[in-house]
Amino acid sequence: MKLLCDARNVSFSYKKNRQILSDISFSVREKEIIGVLGKNGSGKSTLLNVVAGFLCPQEGGVFVHDKNIQSFSLLERAKAVSYIQQKKLNIPNYYTTEDFVIEGRRPFRPFGVYAKEDYELLTETLNECDLLDFKGRLLSDLSGGEFQRCVFARAIMKQADLYLFDEPCSAMDIKHQKEFFRIANKVKDLKSSGILITIHDINLAVQNCDRIILLNGGRILYDGKASNIGADVISQAFEVEVSAEYRNGTKYFYY
Repeated sequence: MKLLCDARNVSFSYKKNRQILSDISFSVREKEIIGVLGKNGSGKSTLLNVVAGFLCPQEGGVFVHDKNIQSFSLLERAKAVSYIQQKKLNIPNYYTTEDFVIEGRRPFRPFGVYAKEDYELLTETLNECDLLDFKGRLLSDLSGGEFQRCVFARAIMKQADLYLFDEPCSAMDIKHQKEFFRIANKVKDLKSSGILITIHDINLAVQNCDRIILLNGGRILYDGKASNIGADVISQAFEVEVSAEYRNGTKYFYY
């Protein structure tokens, strides 16, 4: 599979005495979903910010299509990488669902003048994300989970090669968590995209991601197939006793 992103010996600290990431190396290839796990403060969100180019590592670098992300212009970065952060977005009160979602095409359209194919993609994306019934509704009237689906839909509108999601399922109910991964899998296969996603729910990640990167103390403790990760390494990373069992061929972790 084609290499989309390559992190090479990345180290980052906000202050000299507070190392967040230490000698991190991994790659993201097309048609794979990688779940990033680790306890709070392990460096998950920082890692996404470094991959996106918003933070510059003190050592090493992140390369997208063999080009250092730090050398991308803002427009190049916006087209190549679709990044959804945890931070609260500043959204006008009059924005409807479709106003918000179609802005995913803004990097490709000067002055916000959208083309016919943008509106066709908008309808297709709203349908994929189960949001067609929300057309015309103000974002301020949506629940947290409904808004998260709109955020996901706007990310898809970019049609990017690399998607970065920071805790996208945190406000979703079980049904829409499953829908998120159904759509994510469809996007990665149809668009040959790579998806890097931070997530707290261990079982959700293991059962829906192709690979798991497990962070511990700013280092990678595990990088491999999601189906192969063991309870021992999860116990070490989260500092709790974890056990695993199979039910109908599916691995579940208990803690």
